[in-house]
Amino acid sequence: MKKSRRNFIRESACATAAGGMAIPFSNLISANKEIHGPGGINPWLEISKKAYWNNVDVASKMAKGKPVLAVLKNNAYGIGDIEVSRILDGHPQITGIALVKEERALAVRNAGVKKPILLMGDFDSVLGKDLVESNITLSVHSYESLKKIQSIAHRGIVKKKVQLYIDTGLGRMGMPYHQAYEWGKKIAAEDTFSIGGVFTTLTSPIDFANEQLDRFNTLVHRLKEVGIHVGKCHAAPSQSILDIPGSHLDMVRPGILLHGSLPSVDHISSQEYSLQPSFRLKARVIRIEKLRKGDTVGFSRFYTAKKEEWIATIPIGWADGYDSRSENGAKVLVGNQLFPVINVNASHCNLLLGKKTTVKVGDIATLIGPDPFQITPKGFAESIKGHNYLQINFKESIPKYVQEF
Repeated sequence: MKKSRRNFIRESACATAAGGMAIPFSNLISANKEIHGPGGINPWLEISKKAYWNNVDVASKMAKGKPVLAVLKNNAYGIGDIEVSRILDGHPQITGIALVKEERALAVRNAGVKKPILLMGDFDSVLGKDLVESNITLSVHSYESLKKIQSIAHRGIVKKKVQLYIDTGLGRMGMPYHQAYEWGKKIAAEDTFSIGGVFTTLTSPIDFANEQLDRFNTLVHRLKEVGIHVGKCHAAPSQSILDIPGSHLDMVRPGILLHGSLPSVDHISSQEYSLQPSFRLKARVIRIEKLRKGDTVGFSRFYTAKKEEWIATIPIGWADGYDSRSENGAKVLVGNQLFPVINVNASHCNLLLGKKTTVKVGDIATLIGPDPFQITPKGFAESIKGHNYLQINFKESIPKYVQEF
């Protein structure tokens, strides 16, 4: 029997490099978790179901009760699309999960998620049949994507709904709005699939986003006028949910809001809504050492000791997704005390502990989390003069543990 690509990838990942003997996938996960998490030294993420459910409620409240299509692109900004999808799958206000990579959509479905899944991006034609058979809704965003979906449909697969992606001015993906009317009529005439939704993505500047919304609404109205059923319409990412009530349409499409952060650190709504940071990034202290006056730390000798003082090393760096700008003002919580970050390289970072310290090797360090403010995503972003999307780079291999907190 011919293997699908996803099964081939899964089985290949479970083979040993030396002898090629297959190891059960679950055993690989177990072995990995034994050297991470509370009992290990390497970094891990603790993910809060309670916080995610709260943030869905808040996002829906922002949109006057509209349902939520959860956007979990880029591995849920590095927090884990499978883990977050499983958490959100049972929430009554979640109408579906949206992803932009076809292999991630398949992974989420294979992880047992039942809610509808929308693939907002393109797909490799090799995986087309798997996507349709996994009941993943495909986006038609170009003439080329239409041809690929037609090819799948012509193989005799049962009629499925698609969604039309319209480019109203973002310029990134979608059929340009001025070409979309005739294109949409052609798609509506297809007898192998039907339109289940129409969507666009709005830019951040409010004046142009409103213009985009006018373009989108005009197109939808024209399609409806000629009897075309357009399904559910959606346009609002996190920023527009907050700034443009008219963009809420049939559902809203938050990303960063679900993880407990506003799109920008200085947004005027920062005190109005009770969002909760949804994760803790942790690792253990692996080295304590005393610097002498004049000693330096890091490849670039970023920090120079002005007196005798203790430093700690934590096994996480920019290659794991911990921002290298952290050495310009970020703090890390060890025990009940905050310590400044004085150096970040690829695999490690260093904390300044002071002239005396009670920190020991093996102590748990929390680099980002819900408390205190300085280590929240917002506080962290402010300290390094960055933005709230900083968790977008967390390495996929960092283990995740779903907890209640």
